[in-house]
Amino acid sequence: MARRRALYTVGATITALSLALSACSSDGGGPTADSPQPGQPAVRAVDAPAPQAVRDWLSYDRPAEFEIIESVVAVPTRDGTALNCRRSQPGEDGKPDPGKHPGMLLEFTPYNKDAASPMPDGYFAERGYDVLVCDVRGSGDSPGQYPSWFQPQEALDNYDVIEWLAAQPTSNGKIAQMGASYGSITAYRAAALRPPHLTTIVPMVSPTDIYSEWIYPGGVPSRRNMSWWANEAPDVDLQAHAGTAASFQDNPLFDQYWQQVVTTNKLRDVQVPTLHIGGYFDIFKEGSFDAFAQRPDQTWLLTGPWTHNVGFAIPGVAGTENAALPTGAVLQWFDRWLLDRPEAALPPSHVLSYESTSDAAVGQWEQFDQWPPVAAQTRRLFPAADGTLTTAAPTTGESRYSVNPNDGPSVDATGTLPTDPSQNQAASEMSLPPNQHGRYGTVDPRTTFTLPAFEKETSVEGPVTLNLRASSTAADTYFVSKLEVVTPDGKVLPIEAGYLRAQLREGLDHTVAVPVGKPVQYRIDLGNTHWKFEAGEKLRITLSGGDAPKIASDAPAGIITVHHGADTYVDIPTTN
Repeated sequence: MARRRALYTVGATITALSLALSACSSDGGGPTADSPQPGQPAVRAVDAPAPQAVRDWLSYDRPAEFEIIESVVAVPTRDGTALNCRRSQPGEDGKPDPGKHPGMLLEFTPYNKDAASPMPDGYFAERGYDVLVCDVRGSGDSPGQYPSWFQPQEALDNYDVIEWLAAQPTSNGKIAQMGASYGSITAYRAAALRPPHLTTIVPMVSPTDIYSEWIYPGGVPSRRNMSWWANEAPDVDLQAHAGTAASFQDNPLFDQYWQQVVTTNKLRDVQVPTLHIGGYFDIFKEGSFDAFAQRPDQTWLLTGPWTHNVGFAIPGVAGTENAALPTGAVLQWFDRWLLDRPEAALPPSHVLSYESTSDAAVGQWEQFDQWPPVAAQTRRLFPAADGTLTTAAPTTGESRYSVNPNDGPSVDATGTLPTDPSQNQAASEMSLPPNQHGRYGTVDPRTTFTLPAFEKETSVEGPVTLNLRASSTAADTYFVSKLEVVTPDGKVLPIEAGYLRAQLREGLDHTVAVPVGKPVQYRIDLGNTHWKFEAGEKLRITLSGGDAPKIASDAPAGIITVHHGADTYVDIPTTN
């Protein structure tokens, strides 16, 4: 039984994007069989404490029944262009099995079909699935032109591949699509077109608004992300690289280009059940919660303590033992919808969520019927001029900071665990006075507001938002706000971060002038989190003008004044 060694050894890294960015991350040496993959916690999430129903669901698997029969096929599309795909079929004695089998489009990607896969296609072929991994038009070995991100023709091609697979004589008429990162967006976009035989999708680490989640977070340019992806990530020709880079640079606002690209405005057209796998420390985390908010009855969330590199443990495959998730959990989803196997269950709740702590080895799974959880109560806290957070609005007071575009450290391009040594904010604040150690050009590069230490365990479960009344000496600025945990030993770890370009405060699709020197109201979304503060730890909110190297270090010079009172507050959903 022939197997692709290369495919079985990439089970812990899901896309070419993840592979390349992991190589240039700040954590140094590569993983071993006894260490976690980059971007994953120190212990397997599946081994963490969990309700029994969650543990039972995560533990599903069944043995292989077939050989893997591999081939390369040219799949025709409606305009006659044939896309290049790798096909893995269930078989016996060197031939495809003649019985009826469900189909699966495992990846529809520009990262090259022979290098990018969320997990080995052979695993599913051995268990009765007819699997395709395809190069999108104009990438890899597929002919045609790749003009830029996610153009309409790409979604039509995807539709045609699904229906071609369903029309094969060995098909049972049910097709699934899976995909990570870019492939997750293609899955959502194809599902929105409603191919008749598409039965379910499994998007992984998927943005629904890639404009505001990655390329222009809060409207702030992330030149690192846009330049790297356009020029290095996809397997396309030079013209396509240049065209994609130009499309990013030429569209700084949320205009028609981005409205066509994003999936958030297409989710309501998706009719099939969806298992959305996300990570709390992934750069694309918010896509999970957007997808669930728009389709709560047809979306199940599995959100864990990882970044963009969601590893899958594959039975019998060396080097994957310590991966974050078991492959069988995803198999169970497909077995439920495409094979109607009675032992294959749905997740016990619509939301399976991992609660992290400042100890990377300590966390637990919880299950909820909705998000934020019913028990989470919004706690409104008011920053005060003395650097505290209080439950009552101060009547007066101001805080100031000078915009330093080089402030940081930011997360890596695809996310960083808060417990990574590179993320200890206190190290840059405390090593030397700010105006001596070279990072800051002023004494006040940011302003911070801290709660007193918690007396008992307190969990943050849901979206955190900062409402801010502020004035600026410049006609525009970049706001960077972070939710942080201050540990008893002095570490400061960022849990969440939010961004906003001041001139886009009324909408990311148009600019509104900032009146110099006059107070203006802003809202900065820090995103969703599930984090437990231990007794003795403190919650801190930070506000500054930079987050290098994630966002562009070109914020206009100026001084920001925070006006304290009833209009400056942070809303945090908590449970005790």
